[in-house]
Amino acid sequence: MSPLTFASIETIPLVLQLAVGLLGLIVSVKGRVRGVSGLMVAAFAVMLVTTVLAIVWQFLSLSVSDWVESGGLSVDGIRTIYLAVAIVFDTASLLSWLLVAIAVVKSGRHSRQQQGFAPPANYPMAPQPGYPVAQPGYAPQPQLNPQAQQPPTEQQPPS
Repeated sequence: MSPLTFASIETIPLVLQLAVGLLGLIVSVKGRVRGVSGLMVAAFAVMLVTTVLAIVWQFLSLSVSDWVESGGLSVDGIRTIYLAVAIVFDTASLLSWLLVAIAVVKSGRHSRQQQGFAPPANYPMAPQPGYPVAQPGYAPQPQLNPQAQQPPTEQQPPS
């Protein structure tokens, strides 16, 4: 197999990771409307950029043999390049995971802070003992005098 074929096969997991990252970015952007942390959006954005750069690097590194043959780089120079690229990718990956962890911790703390809140004034409460259960959507009507609310009976005029 040619080096291009090997590089293409090696990029399959990266393309799948790119698809998952894009889906995660879409879900996290939609979640921003519901109050999800922007850190999750940033984490997916960093992951997508890193994945795209990794795919580009996969094909760019195919020309290493040309670099050596041209005499422009030594083996130590190529090692230094690979080390620098690896440090950049690992740092970006670490940043992405760190943003995810901070977003998860932040979202957990946010929900715990809201556990002791009081409901709004017009929030439906459970019925008190001895009172009828209110139907949803309707305010209970006070019944002061049940006979007064009876429809009047029609009286026939005397003949």
